[in-house]
Amino acid sequence: MGYDIALKKSWDALEGSAIKERYVRFFNDEYEINYSDRIVLSMSCNAPAKDYYKLLILHYLANQHKVASASADKWISFKELDGGESYFSAFRKRAIDPVIKKYGDNPLAIIERGKSFNAEKIGTGTAAISINAFPKIKIAIILWAKDEEFSAECSMLFNQEIKEILPTEDVAVLGGITAALI
Repeated sequence: MGYDIALKKSWDALEGSAIKERYVRFFNDEYEINYSDRIVLSMSCNAPAKDYYKLLILHYLANQHKVASASADKWISFKELDGGESYFSAFRKRAIDPVIKKYGDNPLAIIERGKSFNAEKIGTGTAAISINAFPKIKIAIILWAKDEEFSAECSMLFNQEIKEILPTEDVAVLGGITAALI
């Protein structure tokens, strides 16, 4: 019930557009989009996508044409998004803290886990990877090991084009999904 209105608005917006892509890759899965029946189907498990996945996919499809490609060398933090500074503490709890909880004692383990997502290793921090969430949206996860002075730390960055594709609220959800999957 919580996503019904947002999903209806997203489907309605796509209905009048020229966008009719049938498939989109989201992390490790490919999703089929059936516009006439308003269904987003996971191809790997042949099941409807979760509502919050559907919403991200529909928003991505509606706006991904605004950018040519994802630039891997120009990263921004959540704080650089519209309203991101004021929502950062909630984003940190949703996306960053779970990654620290999983990998804080063993940052290098994220590199091994990232292999199942075809992640690229990045040469920064103690361990860092870049993952394609969508074809034009990349997420960098950078971990720093704890030492005698500091506790473990993590940064989650996005390619700058995300600002053109997804609203800040969607980026927060995307961060949470990333933390849960990785």
